[in-house]
Amino acid sequence: MSMFRQGLSMAAIVWGVVGQAQGNDTGVLASDHLAVTFSPETGGIVSVRSLRSNHEFVRPAAKKPLLWRLVLRGRDRTEMVLDNTRVGPPEFESKIGSLALHWQGVELPGSAGTLTVRVTCELAREDDTARLRLWVQNDSSAFGLWDVQFPVIAPLVRSEESQIAMGRGSWGVLYANSGTRITGVYPSHSLPMQFALLQQGKNGLYLATHDPKALFKEFTFEPSCEFYVNTHAMDMGVTGSDWEAPYPFALGVYQGDWMTGCKRYRHWALEAAPWTRKGPLGKREDVPESLKNVCAWVIGNGATAEVVPAVELFAEAIGAPVGVHWYNWHKIPFDWEYPNYFPPKPGFAEGVLELKQRGIVVMPYINARLWDIATANFAEAKAHCVKDDQQEVTIERYGKSADLAPMCPTQPFWQNKVAEIIRRLGDECGVNAVYLDQIASAPPRLCFDANHGHPLGSGSWWVDGYRQMLDPIKKWATSDGRQMGLTTENNAEPYMDNLDGFLIWTPRSDQEIPMNSAVYSGYTLYFASNRAFEHGDVSYCLCQARDFVWGTQLGWDGTAIVEPQHKAKLAFLGRLARLRAAARDYLVCGELLEVLEPTNEVPNLSGTWNTPDGDGPVTLKAVHGALWRGLDGSAGVLLANADTDAHVFSFTIDTKRHGLGSSAEWVLRQVGAENQTRISSQDNGQVSHMVDVPGRDGLCLVLQAASSD
Repeated sequence: MSMFRQGLSMAAIVWGVVGQAQGNDTGVLASDHLAVTFSPETGGIVSVRSLRSNHEFVRPAAKKPLLWRLVLRGRDRTEMVLDNTRVGPPEFESKIGSLALHWQGVELPGSAGTLTVRVTCELAREDDTARLRLWVQNDSSAFGLWDVQFPVIAPLVRSEESQIAMGRGSWGVLYANSGTRITGVYPSHSLPMQFALLQQGKNGLYLATHDPKALFKEFTFEPSCEFYVNTHAMDMGVTGSDWEAPYPFALGVYQGDWMTGCKRYRHWALEAAPWTRKGPLGKREDVPESLKNVCAWVIGNGATAEVVPAVELFAEAIGAPVGVHWYNWHKIPFDWEYPNYFPPKPGFAEGVLELKQRGIVVMPYINARLWDIATANFAEAKAHCVKDDQQEVTIERYGKSADLAPMCPTQPFWQNKVAEIIRRLGDECGVNAVYLDQIASAPPRLCFDANHGHPLGSGSWWVDGYRQMLDPIKKWATSDGRQMGLTTENNAEPYMDNLDGFLIWTPRSDQEIPMNSAVYSGYTLYFASNRAFEHGDVSYCLCQARDFVWGTQLGWDGTAIVEPQHKAKLAFLGRLARLRAAARDYLVCGELLEVLEPTNEVPNLSGTWNTPDGDGPVTLKAVHGALWRGLDGSAGVLLANADTDAHVFSFTIDTKRHGLGSSAEWVLRQVGAENQTRISSQDNGQVSHMVDVPGRDGLCLVLQAASSD
């Protein structure tokens, strides 16, 4: 195939060498900041070194270093695993700024044919990120590619100082070195963004697939210190199927914390990802202002007579724009008889109208993935369901739910059915938002129905199919005077161009870090701060305080929140919601720059949250802080105190690091107050301040250079 003979095109002046390292003849590609070393015996990576700090991320080098692993499957479903350590040494080809490794004519067992594998690594002279690509030419008439694991790097250094950051669940998690397996499936709630970070003190390793097609893949850290990305092949198991480097893997080094690594991914996502092509929220007219303005959510469940009065009480207590997520508005039972939602329960349209007249966003639930196979109309849907590799309909069950079939999103039949439901909710019921369950939460399913017209098994078709479904729905929802918002469950990046908000309802923990906000603040909305409602006021307020400064639209508890025994919870929720409304330019349209750690002693609070391991204890600072950049370029310091007592919070901001400008003097003012404070900047651009944060309340402090005051 010609792709293995063509030369490498270089977009920048780059350089590289093949030389000596660690006492062996090895392939080395180096820039001013990074050196990547490949073994001459296997082609595996034996060194990833930050040249700024002389820090090594692969230690000790494996005897047989890995680089790639291929899973192949035959017609009889026989599976075979092949990796670079089993096929002999590669041929190295060095050019200015690039290194290529070739494994030619790799013979498969039983005279089943041959493979040719090629890996390239490119690195610009002033760059600190190498870009690796893999090609597989499959000349076998008996086996097809099933999974491609690339790169495989082992062993990554794991010590007591090592931490792994992965943007999973509601916010993202910073794992201490626990020796357990860490894996995430993309795109889904378990891996909403396709990158991970290995942090050793201030030395960071950036591990990312820069894949605008959002292929179905998994990131895995094994207890053996092996890291790999597994991407399901397109046309899985089809004999002779190739792999043609659909994306580069970015392997980079940086100095800083996990936030630094997140900003590197943000740069790629805003520059190259199709899901950010519509621009920031502040400039998007296709995202309704009513949805942008929501400050707190409540769950409504059931008939109008029960839902509407409780929601109105909630809105009055909050005193800022609110939304209701309305479940069981339909006659059919939850998780049964999908997608036959109509007719709704009596009085639903009238209840919607009453709430809308009070300025409330009314967002009913529908499921955008599943069809109950016991319904009378399933016969017409069956041809459009996801099928496994034996052509059987895939079935999912949720507790005592019906047998539910995931629908293939590429099928016009299903695309039109979802559009029909949404249009009826808008035209007949008057809703101003619709929640499309599971789209971002559930990972793609493998589908092998050849009649669907997509590559068998996996590919970009899953995300593409939802975009084809949602593009016309989105246009309809915000045209001809309509302002209907669209949201979904959990969060996964490739859907944000057509879905306006992500319900981050999943269990919370004190290991979380706001990676999703670090990357996509100002470009999408996150909502929910639940998971502590049943565990007392302290637990609840601790969750609200942290989630508030991280940027979510708060709440998403049931209407029980308006009952007298929850008065303290509701009062704190209302104060933070009203502050969010005042800080809209930061928390909705701005960018999260830093989680602020107090430079003074702030007491801890302990509570109980619903964590990923069930109900469990959490301990966090009583006061939470974060630094945001606003629409006008100013800095907003958001603070929230979960304690009943006031506490002093001291903080330092590095204005130069965050690109906030240079000034010898700064003006600090509190939103909602008239007083201003002038603060002198240190020579290194740092600004320090301390403030008294009232009990069970929050503050927004705006920092601007004095010259711009």
